[in-house]
Amino acid sequence: MEIRTYEELQLQTAASTAKKDASSLDQDDFMTLMLQQLKSQDPLNPTDNTEFISQMAQLTSVSGISEMNENLAGLADSLYSAQLLDASSLIGKDVLLETDVAALPSDGKVQGQVNLPTSTAALDIEILAPTGEVIGKVPLGPQNAGTVAFEWDGVGVNGEQMPPGTYQIRANYLNGNTVEAITTEVRSEVLSVSVPAGGGSPLVQVQGLGTVSMANIIEIS
Repeated sequence: MEIRTYEELQLQTAASTAKKDASSLDQDDFMTLMLQQLKSQDPLNPTDNTEFISQMAQLTSVSGISEMNENLAGLADSLYSAQLLDASSLIGKDVLLETDVAALPSDGKVQGQVNLPTSTAALDIEILAPTGEVIGKVPLGPQNAGTVAFEWDGVGVNGEQMPPGTYQIRANYLNGNTVEAITTEVRSEVLSVSVPAGGGSPLVQVQGLGTVSMANIIEIS
């Protein structure tokens, strides 16, 4: 009778299964290897009990890992479905995003806020044309440090009503004798929800701002 070691049997099984990767061996593969080893062992020198128990532990480990992978896959699917459901509930709602773009609707206003790091004697919100020209302005005057809300009704610097569309927006405040820029956060409506082809977090289509990740949403209203 030909006596073969466990390692030789494992190599033979791997070859017969089109060189299956060791990381993909399942419970059936390990059971086959163990049975072959028992059949081929030397009756005068049988497999040591310790080694046999070790192989059984490997079998249990492979089985447990396989079940764990299945459970994790199911959990990931559940989380993804819940995330997609949450994203779809945003359609039609306004979200607050950090941006320097403002979308003026035909029958609405632009709303947003800034977070002042210090009190100021003057805070101004400016609306810019694509050329960089200031075409609208919202003077907010003296403000304390903290969150300051603003609103632009679409009226230009000369009192004319500006057409609906997308405008650049910036905020400046007086810090002592220096005028400094500050980041703006603007509210805009969620139009739709999309799912990346390669998977991952759902994306939301926001009016005037295009597609943004849910992770960039600061507030929902």
